[in-house]
Amino acid sequence: MKKLIYILISVILFNCKSEKNEIFQEYNGQLVKVEFDDSKIDSTFTGYGGEHYPNGNLKSLSYIKNGIPTDTLFLYYENGKVKEKGLIKNNLPIGWWTYYNEKGKLTEKSEWLILRDRSYKNQSIYYDQNGKIKHKNSSFFYLKISDTIQVGKNIASFDYNSNINVYDKLMYVVIENQYKEDKIKLDTFGIEDDDYRFGVFAYKKGRLKIKGQIVEELYEIKKIGNDSAIGTISNHKKYFEKEVYVSDKNN
Repeated sequence: MKKLIYILISVILFNCKSEKNEIFQEYNGQLVKVEFDDSKIDSTFTGYGGEHYPNGNLKSLSYIKNGIPTDTLFLYYENGKVKEKGLIKNNLPIGWWTYYNEKGKLTEKSEWLILRDRSYKNQSIYYDQNGKIKHKNSSFFYLKISDTIQVGKNIASFDYNSNINVYDKLMYVVIENQYKEDKIKLDTFGIEDDDYRFGVFAYKKGRLKIKGQIVEELYEIKKIGNDSAIGTISNHKKYFEKEVYVSDKNN
């Protein structure tokens, strides 16, 4: 049986009259009693924007600070089922978000990054009705980097699933390697014959954040007439980072 949580919710309304509206909403697997108190100014845990469907169910719910969601944002269908959920930063999605259909079944997981103050979809995994990954539609990777590496050269790798079908393409990995305190170099490792390996250099013992990009250089042929065509080149990038511990192999 679901636990019932009573939460006082405050929303900003430009109205001097105090009115309270109560609804029940499922939030993160629990039933929440939501009270809108128009007389309050500060907001803590509330329906984002205070919007709800005609049947009283909230359209969204999150922890609110200074008028914007600062924690997990839940968006709902009119029937109360979760539509999508994920973290918000500066009003933009960040990290892994999950998406569901109106029956509550998982349809998609996507990783969002914030690049140059804009949202960037870094990875997407789509699911069929049985919960299995639809590989032809999905674009994602799995890093294979040990949590502990050694000072000096290290070999890392990854598994990759691409949904891009073009005339031809090249694939490579760009790693930001630091060789000395004042020497940082962008190293490029070509990927051939599904050999998804690249090098990581650690110059001293301690914590290290590995940062890199997986790049697909795409070559496409587009027809512009019966007897002519034009070639285009574009890049598709996926970004990754992982914090590891660097051990001194001499000790």
